[in-house]
Formats: sequence, C-alpha cells, structure tokens
Amino acid sequence: MLLHESINEYCLKFKLSGILEHYQHLADIASKEKMSYSEYLYKLLEFENIGREQRSKEMLLKIAGFPKIKTIDSFDYKSSSVDKTLINELLTFRFIDEFRNILLFGPSGVGKTHLASAIAYAATQKRIKVKFISANDLIIQLESAQSQNKIDNYFKRVIGMPKLLVIDEFGYVKFNEEQANLFFQIINKKYEIGSIIITSNLSFTKWKEVLNNDEALTTAILDRLIHHSHLINVTGESYRLKQKREAGLLNISVK
Repeated sequence: MLLHESINEYCLKFKLSGILEHYQHLADIASKEKMSYSEYLYKLLEFENIGREQRSKEMLLKIAGFPKIKTIDSFDYKSSSVDKTLINELLTFRFIDEFRNILLFGPSGVGKTHLASAIAYAATQKRIKVKFISANDLIIQLESAQSQNKIDNYFKRVIGMPKLLVIDEFGYVKFNEEQANLFFQIINKKYEIGSIIITSNLSFTKWKEVLNNDEALTTAILDRLIHHSHLINVTGESYRLKQKREAGLLNISVK
C-alpha cells in the first residue's frame, strides 16, 4: 500500500477531513518554501480546526431551525425605536452567560422577529446552541410529544439542551388550559439555567387572555421571565407596509 493511501485511511478513521483535504497540497508548498516539520504540522492542524469550526456552525444552524436567516447588519435602525447600543451589548452574549431573557414587544411588522432571529443567528456563529420556534409550533410539538409519552425527552432535547430558546409570535394564538400549563413548564424549566427570547404583539396586561385567563399561571410565567430580562419595546413603521409603499403598491404614508 502506498504511503498516501495509508495516510488517507488514517484520516478517514480518525475523521480528520481537513487534513485529508489539504495535506498533499500543503506538502508541496512546504517543500518549495522549506517549511520545518513543526510549521507543516501546525498549518495542517489549522486547516483541521477551521473545517471543524465551520461544520459545527453548520450543524448548529440546522438544529436552530430558523425559517429565514436574518442578520443584524440588515436591520433598519433608522425606522425603529430600538437602541443600537443595547443590541450591540446583547451581541456580546453576556445575557446568555447570566441566564437573562430578552422580551421584544411591539405591533406587527416592526422588526421583532428580525431582531430575535439576528441575535440568535449571531449566537450560532459563536457556537452557542440555539432553538428557534414559533409559539404555535411549540405547543403543537409539545402536545404531540405528550400524546406519545415522549414529553420528558422533548423537554430535554428541544428545551433543555439549547442555551438560547427563541419563541416567536407569542400572542397570536390563544392557549387552552393544557397548552397554558405546558407553556409554563417550558418557562419554568429554563428559569435561571438558560435564556429565552420571546417576541409578542401583546403587552403584559393582555397575556392572561392568551393563557386561558389563568391569572395565577400568568403571574408565575411573567415572574420567571421578567426576573432577569431585557424588556425592549419595538416601535416604528411596519417593514411590510414600507416596502409596499416604496414599490408603489401603497399610496398612504404612515406617521
């Protein structure tokens, strides 16, 4: 067996795909530039590390479940009330280290989901495990897991493992008693062991209407969410209305 074939086999055995891809080409460069063995090995390990980091980010992105990739660079601060300094602080991810939450409030179309998605996407690029899901889909999945006696596994895999859980569009669908209790369990399980971002079109005073008009349950949920949190009220012109007007499809101005 030729030497390079043996090297290929060892690379495959130990899953060194970066080294497998680059070692022959780098060997040619090393020969021409008279690299030392240590320099050659170091550069090979660099390729391996870069490849592993990239694969890790791709896997975290897949697990996160973003409906669309949003970045903070594409967020329009000029049309929003959001404090850019605060967002930049959140992008240090100290709030995750401190198990703090982010609650984004405001009417439809002002960029709440964009901000939540962008912060969560940036977290995956720092190799932080994230789960992004709408409130409605979350409840559907919880009920399905419960009916199959897999609720504990669901809590562990989907709720417990991510360091950051993003629940989008809370308030658009009202919960029945069982759904409200399941939602409480989610908040309770993440309390002070992980971080949550929630987007909602409702003020706190209206959350009870979504949570089966259960005042005690609503109070318990809000108490856990607000205890360590950043409350961000997002106002401004609807992105969707703005885009339609700029495209000439809407002949009204929003003040």
